[in-house]
Amino acid sequence: MHRPLPHLVALIAAAAIAGSAAAQDTPLLLDVTGGVGIPVSSFADGDGPGEGAEPGVAFGVGFTLPRSDRFALYLGFDQQRFGCEAAGCAEGGTFVATGFDLALRFALLTGHQAIPWIRVGGIATRVETRDLPEPDRGVSDLGWGGEAAFGVYVGWSWIAIPPMVTYSTVDARLTGGSTMGLRYVTPYLGISFPF
Repeated sequence: MHRPLPHLVALIAAAAIAGSAAAQDTPLLLDVTGGVGIPVSSFADGDGPGEGAEPGVAFGVGFTLPRSDRFALYLGFDQQRFGCEAAGCAEGGTFVATGFDLALRFALLTGHQAIPWIRVGGIATRVETRDLPEPDRGVSDLGWGGEAAFGVYVGWSWIAIPPMVTYSTVDARLTGGSTMGLRYVTPYLGISFPF
């Protein structure tokens, strides 16, 4: 099976290395976010393995390294928790998707206190399905996928607020051999600290 993510990772890394020297004076940002993961498509209402998930809490931590006035490299960690009773889990059961993101962020405007941006990249995720019945109970193989985000960086000299919305899609192979297709939208609020 062809996996485009390694090629995407190489492309993003090359773009980061090729960043302008002027960007070296731009601060590294630490982003801390929280939100709600909302399943969409068949992940919300399908009847396949793990489908029929419900909204749940999400949080993330990431680093944004500006490479120029418009481009930045993003590396992040996030965890999404989805309710899964409708997907066949025990009462109060959850799916826990934990993964890493590597992406490029592009600022749509520069030189303002509020800077809208878009971000596109790849994600690698494992899903814990401990509340599903056998044979799919357990921890999935590492799943690969993509993510797109839109947000606004509202900054001051020592702190910023980066509200954003992400759309994520990742396929993870469960312990029983079936594939869970995670598709979800996550509105986030958070804070960013420049270094």
